[in-house]
Amino acid sequence: MVRVAVIGVGHLGKQHARLYAELEGVELAGIVDILEPRAQGIASLYKTAAFTNYRDILGKVDAVSLAIPTSDHARVGVDLLEHGLDVLVEKPIASTAEEARSLIETAARNKRILQVGHVERFNPVVALASELATRPQFFEIHRLAAFSPRSLDIDVVLDLMIHDIDVVLSLVPAPVREVRAVGIPVLSEKADIANARVEFEDGCVANFTASRVSLEKTRKLRFFQPHDYISVDYASQTGTMVSLRMGRVTERKLEPPPKEPLQVELAGFVECVQRRGIPAVSGEEGLRALELAMRINSAIAERLMLR
Repeated sequence: MVRVAVIGVGHLGKQHARLYAELEGVELAGIVDILEPRAQGIASLYKTAAFTNYRDILGKVDAVSLAIPTSDHARVGVDLLEHGLDVLVEKPIASTAEEARSLIETAARNKRILQVGHVERFNPVVALASELATRPQFFEIHRLAAFSPRSLDIDVVLDLMIHDIDVVLSLVPAPVREVRAVGIPVLSEKADIANARVEFEDGCVANFTASRVSLEKTRKLRFFQPHDYISVDYASQTGTMVSLRMGRVTERKLEPPPKEPLQVELAGFVECVQRRGIPAVSGEEGLRALELAMRINSAIAERLMLR
């Protein structure tokens, strides 16, 4: 039995708590939130203990989900790892590359598991598309969402686009050669809409568009490779593959059995803790996604300075 606590039970942390409570082989041993009524409310739902200070769970659990503001990931995560806990940290891994490296190095030094919560990797249609990917040469990705007051400590690149950055980086092993980007703040003090063009050393190009000020909700990815075009709808967990083989064009529907990606992610993390395995999304992969996101943000900042 793996004893797990959830630290931070806002919008996303509440879902972590719900799913851990449903997983076999897991004891949801604690809920931590600096807002005592919120901690107690979620804890009472799942008949577990509530805490307002994460240090009160030390010695009581084996692993944690860290779903707190990004600016606190490194400070809290390093402390937990130093005290022997395995950590699943929500995306992005940290606010800076230096902070991300401190998490990675602390996990390695203490022989602890550090997994990053890039949940779209566990979307069944993304997993299927990844199996079908041979040599992607061009990506077009759109992620549009309505404005929400949560996650305003980070911009739209670190809030939304980073999901797609991680997916693309998992499919393209080549280093990034060039980044061009534009973005503007609309309803917050940070960029709320952004577009980035990323070129890789192998010639692959990825165009990312992300907005958190949209009236429509869209989460779609398309990529092209020799003889294939693959389109993915993250939300419906379906897609299409159009292929040219021996002079014939064929169309294949991508309709894997539906699953809740976060449930798959958490179940994999628990199994990793039990077996001392390699996490599905490592700290190093989280760092790579963060570094590209930061390059995109730097390009946006440079463009804004020219206005």
